[in-house]
Amino acid sequence: MKVFIISDNTHTLTGMRLSGIEGVVVHEREEILKELAKVKKNRDIGIILITELLAERVKLELDEIKLSSSLP
Repeated sequence: MKVFIISDNTHTLTGMRLSGIEGVVVHEREEILKELAKVKKNRDIGIILITELLAERVKLELDEIKLSSSLP
């Protein structure tokens, strides 16, 4: 199982990469939703990290993912 981060900050992503976590830096709402869709399709990714600022921009979509996803 892999961890993936969706971040709005390059420093956060760099720190995570140093610990072996892959991810992307995005800023626009459409980019966030696109990355979430890609990550949801990848069965190797079990944990999605998202920075607070980005999570606020897509709160409804994140709530839907949380409610519709099955537990491991």
